[in-house]
Amino acid sequence: METTFLEFRVSNEFLNLLLDNINVAVLIADENLRIYHVNNSFVQLFGTGQEQILERRFGGVTGCKYRVEEGRDCGKTSYCAECQLRHSLLKTMVSKVPVDKEKMQRIFYIDGKPVSKFLEISTRPITYRGRDMILIILYDVTETEEQKIRLQQQQKQIEEDLEAAAEIQRTLLPQQPFSCHGVEIAWEFEPCSRVGGDIFNICCPQENRLDFYMLDVCGHGVAAALIAVSVSQFLRSRREFSGDLPSLFSPNTVLHSLNQAFPFERFDSYFTIIYGSVDLNRGILKYSCAGHPPPLILQPDGTLEVLDRGGPAIGIFSDEFFHQEEKKLVPGHKIVLYTDGVSEAFNTAGEMFGKHRFYQALRKYAHQSPASFVEAVYQTIRDFRTTAALEDDISLLVIEYVGNSLLSG
Repeated sequence: METTFLEFRVSNEFLNLLLDNINVAVLIADENLRIYHVNNSFVQLFGTGQEQILERRFGGVTGCKYRVEEGRDCGKTSYCAECQLRHSLLKTMVSKVPVDKEKMQRIFYIDGKPVSKFLEISTRPITYRGRDMILIILYDVTETEEQKIRLQQQQKQIEEDLEAAAEIQRTLLPQQPFSCHGVEIAWEFEPCSRVGGDIFNICCPQENRLDFYMLDVCGHGVAAALIAVSVSQFLRSRREFSGDLPSLFSPNTVLHSLNQAFPFERFDSYFTIIYGSVDLNRGILKYSCAGHPPPLILQPDGTLEVLDRGGPAIGIFSDEFFHQEEKKLVPGHKIVLYTDGVSEAFNTAGEMFGKHRFYQALRKYAHQSPASFVEAVYQTIRDFRTTAALEDDISLLVIEYVGNSLLSG
């Protein structure tokens, strides 16, 4: 059945109504980007009246930056050879190959002001009024792309902040080289992200005394790192880590003051800590442990003693009393401190490293110097993990007591 003129007119009006009410810009142009038809979305996108559009070139209608600033016609500016829209059009016109959502970013002068637009271009070859033409569809994705840019900038700022935070955290760890008569010390630290909840440190507040601590905040990332840094700064500012009044700053006293200062309800978190002090003249280790993996004393022959006396984590019970223990050290004894990230490291098969493997590695390399010992033990953990990502921070600190034998020699 032949289409009547009325049916054609109705269908044509419907098509125009449809084009004028979709939120993408549609235009028909020839090979020179001369425009023959546009919809209302195109007019709104570039702020140009219908009477200023027809049979004018795209750059002149849209206020292309290069046409405006160079004062040349569209097709003759210094940028035209690189124009993405022109490339898409010629590809479709010459090769009859449609283009789908190719990206273009351009500055257009709209109402006399430069406006950056992000567009996606789709083209189709058509016949219009008996001529080969191009149907061009422009998707305005400016808002989406600008949001992406803002997110990228924010992510970059976050990355920079994390790197700065990681550097601050590293400055709170023992500084190399660390020198203290009567001991040799080595350590390894690896956060599961750029920053973590592990922090440890050592110092010699008096000539014949070594103090040390290692803590592990529940959780990972920035929040845990902030609490870890706060605890470290607390120990410094309250002189808990100084030797001016050693009788007032015994390990259990330190833990009690931390427990009062860092209640769970205030920080919505808790942390474990081992705090100790070594009398380097007498070889006496005093320590107090709050929920932390127990410290170990390792002899050169591989004999291992677990110092498993301790109390709950800091922040759990406000009135907790922390016990303090003493152990006699002899030259060659290694004090081994670690966080649970060591024993709870996983490999790609989902197996946990575990205390058994950890203790085996400690015994195997017990005779080595602290530096070689830490390197060998940590390499054992790496070999077990292979390519598996860390799920928790890893801290390993070894203090070998060499005593007066080294001093007298």
